[in-house]
Amino acid sequence: MNPGNAGTGLRNSAVYHSESRTLGPQPSAAGLRTHSDRFTGLTSGEFPRIAEEFLVAGRNRRWDRESQLSISHYFDDPMVLAVSCADHEPEDRIGAIPLPSPERPVDTPLHDAVARRRSVREYTGEPLALTGLATLLRHAGAVTGHGEARLAHGETARLSFRSVASAGGLYPVELWLAALRVRGLERALYRFLPAEDALARQDLLTGVEGLLAAADTGAATVELDRAAALLLFVAQPWRSMRKYGPRGLRHVFHETGAMAHAVHLTAAALGIGTTDFSSFYDDEAHEALGLDGVYRTLTHVVVAGDAAEDQ
Repeated sequence: MNPGNAGTGLRNSAVYHSESRTLGPQPSAAGLRTHSDRFTGLTSGEFPRIAEEFLVAGRNRRWDRESQLSISHYFDDPMVLAVSCADHEPEDRIGAIPLPSPERPVDTPLHDAVARRRSVREYTGEPLALTGLATLLRHAGAVTGHGEARLAHGETARLSFRSVASAGGLYPVELWLAALRVRGLERALYRFLPAEDALARQDLLTGVEGLLAAADTGAATVELDRAAALLLFVAQPWRSMRKYGPRGLRHVFHETGAMAHAVHLTAAALGIGTTDFSSFYDDEAHEALGLDGVYRTLTHVVVAGDAAEDQ
């Protein structure tokens, strides 16, 4: 087929599909941006518009005293101390698995990593080394420095800084690892501990198998059965929303995206194949991970593996 003819046909289809829509920036000019049935349902007034309500609820408004007071509260000594202790749970140290030191530094120039980054959906089924996955975890969420906050009575609190920015330094997004084929790790779920540079095994009844069963692989666009690991982004939204209100949920998604991008760039530099994956059934995934889905929720998944040569 002539590509020019195909392009013409697509343009004609778009015109035909949108011929009854208003020309302009109004919602009624949606055209191909959403399925017509979904568009009609949204504009009927009979169904809730949750996504739009979220955008409105998260707006920052001038003279919003409640938000200003909430944010200023985090500069008081009790909250500064609470933030400094947030990632130092005593039980995390029990049975923690230290991550191995990197075999070599990631010395790929940033512009090369950006140019190489591609979504990889087909894998060889070969295992990945824990050293490489440890580098992905560190570049997405490791502690990279510390600072001292001076308290009212002259004492100080030690604050940790990570590889990806977080609104208010609250770090509401955790990194979990579902090890499928990882040399040096049993097939299981693990939680990355930034302060310890270690993994904590999550011994759950369903665990990895339940998580895989929660994935929609009907379209077979990503070879989960041949992947080596899943990087799971697990958020505690109220860790951010307590300070920023509904707008804090935006920060949670911003942080998730920044962490995922750090994973992809690092993977490109190391020669590891990765792709974003959102085709999981949330309730089933939460049950497998032991999450309630509200106060602790799975926001995103990145698949990692040894890339097939014919990508």
